[in-house]
Amino acid sequence: MAKILAILCMLLLGAAPLYCDEASDRKREIERLKKEAAQKENELKKYREEEKKISKEMSALESQKMRTQQMKNKVESDISYVEQNLLSTEEKRIALERSMPMWQGVVGAELEDYYFTPPCPLCAGGYSLEQEIFINRMITHKAAFSAELHKANLEAKERIQTFEERNRKLLAQSSRIREEQQVISRSFNKKKKDLDITKRKADAIRKEINELNKSAAELNNLLASFERKRKAAAKKTVSGTNKQVSGPQIPVSAYSLPWPVKGKVLSKFGKEYRADLNTWIFRDGIKIAARRDESVRAVADGSVIYAGPFRSYGNVVIMDHGKGFFTIYGFLHEIKVTVGTKLSESGVLGTAGQDTQASSGTGQYAVYFEIRQGTTAVDPQNWLTKEAL
Repeated sequence: MAKILAILCMLLLGAAPLYCDEASDRKREIERLKKEAAQKENELKKYREEEKKISKEMSALESQKMRTQQMKNKVESDISYVEQNLLSTEEKRIALERSMPMWQGVVGAELEDYYFTPPCPLCAGGYSLEQEIFINRMITHKAAFSAELHKANLEAKERIQTFEERNRKLLAQSSRIREEQQVISRSFNKKKKDLDITKRKADAIRKEINELNKSAAELNNLLASFERKRKAAAKKTVSGTNKQVSGPQIPVSAYSLPWPVKGKVLSKFGKEYRADLNTWIFRDGIKIAARRDESVRAVADGSVIYAGPFRSYGNVVIMDHGKGFFTIYGFLHEIKVTVGTKLSESGVLGTAGQDTQASSGTGQYAVYFEIRQGTTAVDPQNWLTKEAL
């Protein structure tokens, strides 16, 4: 009995550090996911602030458009007033032009007859004093009236020139206002377009946050269940022995695994800045360029533990290579294996499809590839050969 208790104690003491290691791995994974989500939230906050700023600028442009329209209305009203005055003054000037020769002719003829034509020597008598005074006054008044007509004509011409000059200035001002309105309209339309783009980006980031969290959580849960099964099976194997259940391992040398497809890396592991989205994207794996329907191959011997669609990763195959070493292959166009299929290294598990992820997709034919040590994602490029096959 004492011997059995001693063995149990040894097993419990041996399992404690392993449990601690697993808890530590899980804690690190959770912290990493929290950090990724926090980064995305910061990006979302930035887009919301940018959205508010653009909305404020659009309101200012709207006010500017209203003020410019009011100015334009006033200028157009002034132009209408000037044109009406110009028209009426021109009509008056034309009337004066027509009447002036007549009055000048009348005055000239009377002056000629009365002052410059010698009196008739045969005519009896002459004008009386009253008649002389009346005729003199009439001729003087007519001459003064003719002079006033001439003066009014000159004033009309001056007013026409003034109105024409003012009209030219008003038309130039109206033209400048129209140009300003066009500039404001272009600025407004650009701001509206920027706002629409910002809103779409904010929506894309929001969806990406949700999808990232859900995909990562589900994938972690799935791998955690596989790891629990592995450990349970390992415990049964070592039950009654002095062996301890080992933690998850990747039992291969660094830079020794073959590539699942031949191609350049489109997106690296971890944190990557996307200029088109103006944000950071976090990945647990890498995206490798591929040819359409190119064969995707296992990087090591193992068995298929998942084959089917998986959220934003499209068609996915997950392979268990033993000792808590898992690989994940996404964006597959066609899956050629089923759960339980055993593959050797370089065995074909499917064909390459397109990267159609929401806001961070490249749109190219590619393969998404992850390596997991238990539930912890590691950089695949630290384990794949330094050059693709």
